[in-house]
Amino acid sequence: MTITDLPPAPPETQEPAPRGSPWFLVASVVLLLIGTVGLALSTAPGCCGAPSAPPDRVRTAPIPDAWAGDVLAAAEFSGLPPEIVAAQLDVESRWDPRAVSSAGAQGLAQFMPETWQEYGRGDPFDPRAAIRAQGIYLKDLRRMVSALEPASAREEIDLVLAAYNAGPTVVLGHGGIPPIEETRLYVEQIQELAGTAYAGVGR
Repeated sequence: MTITDLPPAPPETQEPAPRGSPWFLVASVVLLLIGTVGLALSTAPGCCGAPSAPPDRVRTAPIPDAWAGDVLAAAEFSGLPPEIVAAQLDVESRWDPRAVSSAGAQGLAQFMPETWQEYGRGDPFDPRAAIRAQGIYLKDLRRMVSALEPASAREEIDLVLAAYNAGPTVVLGHGGIPPIEETRLYVEQIQELAGTAYAGVGR
């Protein structure tokens, strides 16, 4: 057997940079900057589950321009604040005019077919027709819940929204907002959006 001696490995042409070298310091600063920028982005409002901006810094959510005038007209006709009308449409359909619920509610304002027959005209999937019908129905619901003699404008709005969700017969029969979790959450969600994302709509 022949043993071949391998030549010794050549010495490294560059030695690892000592910890105090300029390259190490530059790399450290770059990594620190990347981490700082990443932290700032991850805590920005609306990013990665970070808390949203305080309500006083959030003015208006984007109502589709084509329907902004319809929302204001529906609010004026119904006598309810435009931010409530806009927030309700957001909660009902997320501004999707083709939305259909598992219960069969249709369109932007999520009318059940039998309710649409009474308050709507034309196609419930037509956004402008849906918003117009929403204003008519909200006005009628205001008239109905007045029998409960709401003590304030806020209470009246809550009763109207509850009646829109659960039906006026249920609200009137209970003498107020019924103990239905979906209805209570519906009212709370609209009021919260009206006071934050849609605050200032039409002003």
